[in-house]
Amino acid sequence: MATYLGIDLGTSATKTVLVDGAGRVLARGRADHRPAHRQARGRVDTAEWARSVRLACHDLGDATRADAVGLAVHCPVAIPLDDAGEAVAPGLCWDHPALPDLVEAYAKARGDEAATLVGNAAFPATAMGLAWRFFAEHEPETLARTRTMGFVGTWLGHRLTGRDAIDPTQASYSGLFACTDGCDWIDDLAALVGVPRHVLPPVVPSLSPLGTLLPEAAAELGLRPGIPVVTGAADTAAAACLLDIHGSRAPLYTVGTTHVVTRSSAVPDRAPRVLQRADVRPGRWLWHSATNGGVALSVAARLLGYGDAVEELIARAGAATIAQAEAAPVFIPHVTPERGPLWLERPRTALLGYLPDTDAWSAAWGAVEGVAFAVRLMLGDSDHVVMVGSLDYAGIVADLFGRPVHLVEETYLPAMGAAAMAAEGTDGVILPAPPYRRIDPRPEWAHVVAARWESYGETWGRIVGRPAPTAPPMSEESR
Repeated sequence: MATYLGIDLGTSATKTVLVDGAGRVLARGRADHRPAHRQARGRVDTAEWARSVRLACHDLGDATRADAVGLAVHCPVAIPLDDAGEAVAPGLCWDHPALPDLVEAYAKARGDEAATLVGNAAFPATAMGLAWRFFAEHEPETLARTRTMGFVGTWLGHRLTGRDAIDPTQASYSGLFACTDGCDWIDDLAALVGVPRHVLPPVVPSLSPLGTLLPEAAAELGLRPGIPVVTGAADTAAAACLLDIHGSRAPLYTVGTTHVVTRSSAVPDRAPRVLQRADVRPGRWLWHSATNGGVALSVAARLLGYGDAVEELIARAGAATIAQAEAAPVFIPHVTPERGPLWLERPRTALLGYLPDTDAWSAAWGAVEGVAFAVRLMLGDSDHVVMVGSLDYAGIVADLFGRPVHLVEETYLPAMGAAAMAAEGTDGVILPAPPYRRIDPRPEWAHVVAARWESYGETWGRIVGRPAPTAPPMSEESR
């Protein structure tokens, strides 16, 4: 039976998984990025990615068992590449402070027809093709050496195969790509931004083989040379592909550095309020609502004396009584700019009601509640939620969402999705979705959650300065 390797190059770590054609996990690997890879706000060192990918593959033990490789990557980060596929300069992240002004000019100039084709509101996270304009204005010497302007998947794919590509799920966040019709670069927008057409990588379907593993890459990662590498997708799209969420009407809630609510649609949203991308499977689209919940939990953990132990903060919150939850402070958790549907260009945060006599359980509950309630703002109506995260957090979320949570019993889901794309793209093998555990909300908590939710909405509007958003409706056609 064939064996498939999934590589998930994430925001804070690389995760790897080896699975067989029946979906059985044979080995897992992980390597965290060292903090120094974020050299400054909005810039990232790809050399640290190379290190973590290497270590995560070696952490599998015997990776030579892999017969094919699939890729999942975080998105969006723009990376200028030279002739050898090496980064010419640190990657440019969507939260770089110079991007909002460039996006404002782009939004005014692109026109309604182009905006409909792009299928996303103009925002740094959805217009990363403006990286070219950034480098032209701030680092022209970088462009003199740039042959390809790609995303994370472009960099990793070239490193493994020597070939340039970008898949539709990543290209959808460039602001230069016809996400809603055609799934190719829009020449007029490239010209508007000043990007030469030849520096944009070829758009290759997620499930298509990109090439074969180079000998030097195989030696570095402990793999066999010449095995096929499938193009892959952005990490959340890879997870959604494995779970086949278009077959379910429940949204997928993925917990990581970013907390993302994902829905699948059979039609594109022509006036999107959220982040929209072409799906791994042609003819479908993914709608993402995102908040930087993992970052907010890290900030709250440090503020409340837990250091980097976010799980300890969550465990303490899970042990709170109803009375302690009623006395908890209200946390508005937007400690960074936020993407759709919140669309916050600068941080908006507050911790209200945290008093000298607030006990540790109340404080922890307020912090975790604030992050979960921010996600609930984006959730919309559904009978239940499919979730990827920890068991402790899922129990709290079920209470705070007021609906059952189906907790996926697989913590390396994007890596598993990458392996599934390798299996399907090379051998036509469809890996089964992992099992889940149902967690029901506790009825006795309903009254306090309802009161806290109402208070949270009022506080959110006051701190942010506008009413709380609502999730886009999902028609029967879009499902």
